[in-house]
Amino acid sequence: MDNEHVSYRLPVLSRDLLDSIIFAMEDQANFYFLDLKDEFLVREDEIQYLDDIDEEERENRFIPIPDWEPSDGFHLMEMFANRVRNPLYRSRLLAALQSGRGVFRKFKDTLSETPILERKWFSFRDEQLKRVVVSWYREQESLTQLLELSDEETELTEDILLEDFTFETLEGPVTEEIMNMVQSLVTELEAGSEEDRIASIVLMRHLELDELDHFYLAKAQDGSLAAFLSYTMLADYLVEVPLFGVKTEYRGLGLFRLLFDSFSRQMARFHYQKVVITLASGFLGMEKLFAPYGAKEVTKQLIIDTKSWNTTHPSSEEAFL
Repeated sequence: MDNEHVSYRLPVLSRDLLDSIIFAMEDQANFYFLDLKDEFLVREDEIQYLDDIDEEERENRFIPIPDWEPSDGFHLMEMFANRVRNPLYRSRLLAALQSGRGVFRKFKDTLSETPILERKWFSFRDEQLKRVVVSWYREQESLTQLLELSDEETELTEDILLEDFTFETLEGPVTEEIMNMVQSLVTELEAGSEEDRIASIVLMRHLELDELDHFYLAKAQDGSLAAFLSYTMLADYLVEVPLFGVKTEYRGLGLFRLLFDSFSRQMARFHYQKVVITLASGFLGMEKLFAPYGAKEVTKQLIIDTKSWNTTHPSSEEAFL
């Protein structure tokens, strides 16, 4: 066999592949790998019988799918039970989980007594497992590469998010919840690089000078704030987004992309044609998100060290000597 090995990439996370991975994760009798060459799942014992590839080829071509132990399944059932609003059903499900041996069967039997609750459980379980797989994909390949995959994969992750978040407009003074998220973002910047700390000062100055009273929000299932953007009408066709943020635990899921998509379509319905977005410090990398859609620079802020300028640039004062 040739000593040069092919470099493989993750295949598109299609719905069929996602369903296959979830099914394999729940199969406690076998362990599965994703074949990056043929783009399907194979069992561990099937790989052992492949004689035409060496050890290095095996490591490059096959990656193990996420682990899913019985304890993970139990934790998922516990999460669901605690989210059930009806106290009677909630207590019965929790009692089934605390009953010792046979908890999985008792939990399912309790669910089967209430078909609506049973359907909600299956929906909840499927969405949580989807999250595990998508998160695993992001660990295998960088976020930028993942976002460059086909529209089918992007639609898949957005479908998951659409079921878990709602989007709404808020007009009025800054709420305490929004201010808490802004403060956490400022604190995060203050603990970062020098550029981050400067960005935090600029950000706070902006909040002090501008009366922000228009917001577009992403709310989690429990009603808590997951992400936001503030916006200001500059002209009858132009809107500015000077400030936005995503709660730490929801980053890396594509939530801001979905929030902005909903916001942009809302603005178009009100006949606003252009949006100006301010990116600062760690958010400068988000320029890649907007670049494919024809985004153009209209302003740019730079930081320059006075000592660097003064020691390398000829002093203009000497011209008068």
